[in-house]
Amino acid sequence: MEETRSGWKPSPVFSSMPHSMGRGSREDIVWEALERVDGKPAPSMGAMQAAMGNEAQIRVVHDVIRRYLDTQGLQSTGELGARAGRSE
Repeated sequence: MEETRSGWKPSPVFSSMPHSMGRGSREDIVWEALERVDGKPAPSMGAMQAAMGNEAQIRVVHDVIRRYLDTQGLQSTGELGARAGRSE
C-alpha cells in the first residue's frame, strides 16, 4: 500500500494514534534503521529507555540489515542499489 500523506517524512515521532499502531509505525522503524545503516547517528539512551519505545525495534532491524549487507560485501544501501542496477 502506498503512502498517501503529502509531505510525509519517516520519523520515530508519530503524528497520530492510528499511525503509531499500524503500518506507518513499522515503516518509520524500517526507514530509521536504513538511515542508520547509511550513517545517521543513533541517539544515546540506556537499554531500559530504548526498550520502552521504538528504539529497540530500530536497533534489531538495523542489525539485520547490517548483517545482510556485510554478508554481501556491501557497505551501504547505495551499494546494494547499484549492484541491483538502480541508481542511488
